[in-house]
Amino acid sequence: MQRMCSTIPRLRAALAVLLIGSATAHADLIRPRTSRSFPDIAGDVVGSQTYTFDPASKTGTFQVVNAPQFLALGPKGSEMIDVQPDQDGTLEQTLNLKLDQNGKLIEAPGNRFQLYGTVTIRGQLYRGLLLEGTPTAFGAQPVQEGSMGPSGVFDLNMKITGGQLAQAFGSDVYFRVIAQSNSTFQGSFATDFSGDRPMTNLRALQGRLPAPVPEPAPLIVFVAATGGFAWLRRRARRTVRRPGPLSPP
Repeated sequence: MQRMCSTIPRLRAALAVLLIGSATAHADLIRPRTSRSFPDIAGDVVGSQTYTFDPASKTGTFQVVNAPQFLALGPKGSEMIDVQPDQDGTLEQTLNLKLDQNGKLIEAPGNRFQLYGTVTIRGQLYRGLLLEGTPTAFGAQPVQEGSMGPSGVFDLNMKITGGQLAQAFGSDVYFRVIAQSNSTFQGSFATDFSGDRPMTNLRALQGRLPAPVPEPAPLIVFVAATGGFAWLRRRARRTVRRPGPLSPP
């Protein structure tokens, strides 16, 4: 598995989320107008987006590889959490799916999304395979003649099938991809195309964030207190003496 590490400042990753969050596109995107939802994992920095078409089968393989940068729990900067490499040094998200020559999703065993890394959310550590899912719908922005916007914009609906953050994200997520440079997408899925440095967002549609872990100090006090009460009860039972027989008058 390809291993990647973050090298771009946190500010740039935050800007990437804002740009995707406010971007509008046209026609065949699943969600032409995006809106913020949380949790939201932003990916950037390195990687590639490729599409390889097979004329014999009239199908193509669409792939995205990049590095997740941070997890946003809400709209505030204080709610952004850096995504770090996992125990094997892997920081990566990959998308692989099969399309027909019209850009329609084809059911195939290889259709898969995976995200690896490490995050700590409200005191809980999540490491390794954070999310895994299966694409259920695919959309793309066709080339608009004279448009100044990017030509390589793609989006997907996915079902989350596993990973340590599966419960936090829920079963349904939305994934958006924008190739930031060197995009050769011209609106056709009957020919190869590619793009560099794909900027991505993975957003929960109905997220359920984990509850905070109790702070160590209050937890220790609670355990000590309950243990002390139990000890006092046991001591009280031992010190209570049953009355002996009455002395004769």
